[in-house]
Amino acid sequence: MEFWKDPQEAVTAILKLHEAVSKDPELSEGMKKVNQLILYDYTESGPGCAVWVDARGGKLEFGAGDPPGTPDLVMSLSADDAHRSWSDKLNPVMAITRKKIRVKGSAVGLLKLAPKLKKVAAVYVQVLKDLGMEDKIIK
Repeated sequence: MEFWKDPQEAVTAILKLHEAVSKDPELSEGMKKVNQLILYDYTESGPGCAVWVDARGGKLEFGAGDPPGTPDLVMSLSADDAHRSWSDKLNPVMAITRKKIRVKGSAVGLLKLAPKLKKVAAVYVQVLKDLGMEDKIIK
């Protein structure tokens, strides 16, 4: 892995990002509108390296490892490419067309949130600073 010392470090940062997003009214409402159980599968970066987001039925919950049910959408990518994507340095639409992100299910709802990636990236930078991971911030 290019950015992470181990899979747990990546999961920690990405879970903290989702926690911060859930506290932002605009971003959390956008996620709830997706109305899917999403699994971000980073297992090629190491065992147990996965994060799920449950945005079904107006709730917004998230965790690591196996999701609470069958995901509506599975996005498989490396933890490094996830870091690039959350940092707004990897366009998710282009990454899907180039097979850097493999999608199982419908990503239409999630891709509608692509215009909010700049705001998510700003939140992510703050999360990395709060976690003492400034060295991970992509300039």
